Amino acid sequence: MNATLRRVRALASKDLVDLFKNPTMFVVLLMPIGFMLLFRLVLGDASPSAGLTGSELDTANHEIAKYLLGSGLCMAVGMAVSMVLIYGIAEEKEKHTLRTLMLANVSAGEVAISKGVVALASVVCVSTACFFIAGGAPALLPAYLVLTVLGSVPIILVSLVLGLASRDQMTAGFYSVPVLLVALVPSFSVVNKTIQTVAAVTPLGGVYNLLGLAADGTLFTPEALMPLAITLAWIVVGSAAFAALYRRLARDN
Repeated sequence: MNATLRRVRALASKDLVDLFKNPTMFVVLLMPIGFMLLFRLVLGDASPSAGLTGSELDTANHEIAKYLLGSGLCMAVGMAVSMVLIYGIAEEKEKHTLRTLMLANVSAGEVAISKGVVALASVVCVSTACFFIAGGAPALLPAYLVLTVLGSVPIILVSLVLGLASRDQMTAGFYSVPVLLVALVPSFSVVNKTIQTVAAVTPLGGVYNLLGLAADGTLFTPEALMPLAITLAWIVVGSAAFAALYRRLARDN
């Protein structure tokens, strides 16, 4: 067990250094923060000039803040995970780094854990920055981070599988686009009821709705059961897919 922990720690350190050394990956991690700054600038806050006063104005600002928080979470998870995992694994395949690790008696599980931990840490850092840019209440931060981690798990598991399936970085680019688009679907749920219904059953749809409930102070109510069940179902699906395919790392094709 100690040897495994040492190897995972060493791999995570290497992956973290590689993350900052790769300018493309580092810039993509900054993109959600940049988009949040843009959204905050464009949307701003509701003003009395819009004909809203009193409680209506407060409600409008609250809804804007909820949208920004949910969008920031979706962008942080979608962009950070797809880049760190899918591109990261594909790059190591191209450079035959994985083959070297396997010959050094590093297991596929240790590689996957290392990359998953680095991806999760990246998401937490990026989403925290997005939270404060969106103007989230400090009291909401713990729930926001817990939901970020919960929503990241299925995306991380699916991205690990897609990373294993990627032969090179070009293939990784093709695979990462669907992950990003699926992660962003909940952000468009405000458009109409149809998109809202579809978004609710996506991997981040449950977490997006749970975050809205947390912002409204109704997280611990029966309304949270359905989005929580959807999120847990995606974790189970992602775990099953990962368990079936992660051993492909050992072959390093």
